[in-house]
Amino acid sequence: MFTFIARRSVAATVAVILGSIALAPLPLRAQSSTGSGTATTSPVLPKTQPALRVFLDCPGLPGCALDYYIVELPFADWTRDRLFADVQLLVSTLTSGSGGTEWTVAFIGRERFAGLVDTLTVNTLPNASEDDIRGALSTLFVRGLYPFIKQTSLASQFTINYTKPAAQEKTSATTRDPWDFWTFETSVNTFLNGEQQQRFTNLGATFEARRITDRWKLVAGVETEYNESRFTLRGRDGDATQFTNILRNEGARLRSVRSISPRWSLGVVGSARRSDFLNTKMAIRGGPVVEANLFPWQEATRRQLTASYAVTWNDFQYFERTVLGRTAEQRPSHVLTVATNVRQKWGSLDLSARGSQFLHDLNRYELSFGGSMRLQLVRGLALTLDGRYSRVRDQIYLPGAQLSNEEILVRQRALATGFQYFTFVGVSYTFGSIFNTIVNPRLDSFRLLGGSGF
Repeated sequence: MFTFIARRSVAATVAVILGSIALAPLPLRAQSSTGSGTATTSPVLPKTQPALRVFLDCPGLPGCALDYYIVELPFADWTRDRLFADVQLLVSTLTSGSGGTEWTVAFIGRERFAGLVDTLTVNTLPNASEDDIRGALSTLFVRGLYPFIKQTSLASQFTINYTKPAAQEKTSATTRDPWDFWTFETSVNTFLNGEQQQRFTNLGATFEARRITDRWKLVAGVETEYNESRFTLRGRDGDATQFTNILRNEGARLRSVRSISPRWSLGVVGSARRSDFLNTKMAIRGGPVVEANLFPWQEATRRQLTASYAVTWNDFQYFERTVLGRTAEQRPSHVLTVATNVRQKWGSLDLSARGSQFLHDLNRYELSFGGSMRLQLVRGLALTLDGRYSRVRDQIYLPGAQLSNEEILVRQRALATGFQYFTFVGVSYTFGSIFNTIVNPRLDSFRLLGGSGF
């Protein structure tokens, strides 16, 4: 294992300490401590050789809080926009077979380092804490940044150490997995929220078993959820009445996929579900599915363009007689999904289109389109788009009885609709200093108002 260690001369350390004392009232550049307790800061480089400017492109992922890396990796000047950086760290993730995370980091050179690109990966455990993730990423960042660092005056402050691993002969016993690649995950959770005149309770539990290898992917799971809402309603005469709404949702699912080539997969899917909201006492679905990816799956962290098609048999049983006058029915259907996922230095793009149709009546279908996009247009200017639209013509489960106003307000049952949509558009512009190298968390936890106030 290689370890990079920043060195600092005694004279430089003394100068930093004196400078820190002189500037005590001012916010300090990110600091770290050596084994002897000596305070250190980012090195001051000659004007002819600026410090390495780094942009961390890791939106919304755990372990990506920039403050941590400002403190732990002070040799870099962390910028707020990739267009100001010498190096862009493009972080993406995939879930591993054990439920852990494979982190892929692309180190993309810009400006004076244009054309210098490298990619490194690291894996974290399913139960890894945020601190574990940050530590693993921090080590990976240093390894990946060193090819850039060695071309600057920072190189003189780094040494390379190699730790020889303990000698171990590879045998079938040392590489054998006693669990045969099976991973099991279970969770139980509860959420309680209330006031004097309203209370909300949510209970849930899940169990999942999965076995994932290069050739096979087998996932099976069960889940249950209980939601209860209670309201105190008062009439015009002041009398109080209690209104309670209960929704239950349970299900089981199975997915088995075989890799038949670098781009093609073949499998079967199935599910069984009960839902108060969808008037479904039991819905059993299952059938074969085929999937193709335009790009090899080895590139999945950076780009995907997939198309999957399934033919399924559906067996439905309902709580109440439906608008079509049925309490049970069996119907064939087919489903086509096309999706793309791209993460590049200019931003990210996730788009999907899905179409499903009952084969006994081709007028019973649903078409949906949606996705999200984040683009860095020019320096400091970012555009975010997110949304989905569905054309709905397949609500054969709707109850025939008229819903009360209370049932509609608390969403006790699904309502008849011809479409569904949501959308989000955001534009942000940041200007001023291009550096994010100051950590000053004073008063971050203070609020003038309780709850979500500020």
